[in-house]
Amino acid sequence: MSAQKSESLSVDVAVVGGSLAGCASAIRFSQMGYRVAVFEKKAVTEHSYKQLCTHFLQPHAVPLLDGLGLAHLREPAWSVVTKAVFVTPGGVVETPGGYDPEQPDSYALNLERRVLDPALREAARRQGVRYLQGTSVESVQEDESGWTLDTRDGTGAQQRYRARLVVAADGRRSRLAGLLGNPTESRPNERVALFAYFTGIEHPEGNRSVFIMNDRDLACTYPLVDGRTELVLFAEKSRVESWRGTEGRLEQFLKYFDDLDQAPSMADAVPESPLLGYTDYPSQIRRPVQGSVPFVGDAALSLDAMSGVGCGFALQSADLLARSFAGRSLDGADRRAGLADYRERFESTILPHADGICGDSLVGKDEATRQRMFTTICRSPELSHKYLALTGRMVQPAEFQQAFLRGLMTQRVGAART
Repeated sequence: MSAQKSESLSVDVAVVGGSLAGCASAIRFSQMGYRVAVFEKKAVTEHSYKQLCTHFLQPHAVPLLDGLGLAHLREPAWSVVTKAVFVTPGGVVETPGGYDPEQPDSYALNLERRVLDPALREAARRQGVRYLQGTSVESVQEDESGWTLDTRDGTGAQQRYRARLVVAADGRRSRLAGLLGNPTESRPNERVALFAYFTGIEHPEGNRSVFIMNDRDLACTYPLVDGRTELVLFAEKSRVESWRGTEGRLEQFLKYFDDLDQAPSMADAVPESPLLGYTDYPSQIRRPVQGSVPFVGDAALSLDAMSGVGCGFALQSADLLARSFAGRSLDGADRRAGLADYRERFESTILPHADGICGDSLVGKDEATRQRMFTTICRSPELSHKYLALTGRMVQPAEFQQAFLRGLMTQRVGAART
């Protein structure tokens, strides 16, 4: 750092990264009475948001909006209340019934990032969080009294900060992970992902979000506010290799959906965006705590977008971190206990979902086994409910697996008796 830097500024909590997990963590620590600063390396405007997202906030995370001062985002002006419908090789998996506004975890939200991202940043500022956009953290150093962070803003100006706790929320390319030696475990993802927004597509009854398993692909339709629809396709790479040119790729994309019997008609679809996407997006897993720094959101766990867990796990990891420090100070034994508590909560609550999600990122599966599995699920209302709870991250994978084995045995016994 230059000798021209000004005197160190002091905060209690320094959150590195100003997206969902970072802002949610900052709000929660500020609510505890701490002085909090967020360091976001990107130059952010009030209209900045992430485009490459399914915008599907799963049921387990919907109640977390309330504690962040964002309960209003469940209203129709801001989001679409929805439930998942899975069209599988063994039949349709769907939970009947409507939505209970008194039970926000009974439904999902199609909440676009163009709404959520600015709203969360504004909620952080209202809470008194200092949001430093366009400011990168160049180095961090810990001593007996806390952390020193050397930063640089967009003009090149340098500033040093002191903090009692540093939270790593700087995404899948986390610089803090490199500075602190938090290793990245990479898992392969064998599908490409394509995203586009449209008007003119009729929404399904009840504004259901429909997930169609087609061979080894997953085609998703998400109803959005103002009668818009997001279409997302997770497909084998060979499926789309022949789609060439901007207009040709979009035309082939729409044709793919129109050829699916269970998808709405694309005849009147009008594109609102170009075709967005990625061809290589491996899942990444890091330790939830490295030394005395907790990692939240994509900095800790960045999984295949086909699982739709990104937004939910970002908010949930921030919630787990805040709850781990409730009633504790940021110093000494209290800080160590809070970090240990967060590590245990993360590893028991969020991490168990990773193996199944990473397994679903591989296309080389036994289709006969897969069909038998979904046939078993579709024949049992209890298993259907459990499957939807699993995909909504309301139950742990082990709980679903136990229920599936019981259901499989029950069906086999019933078949033997007939």
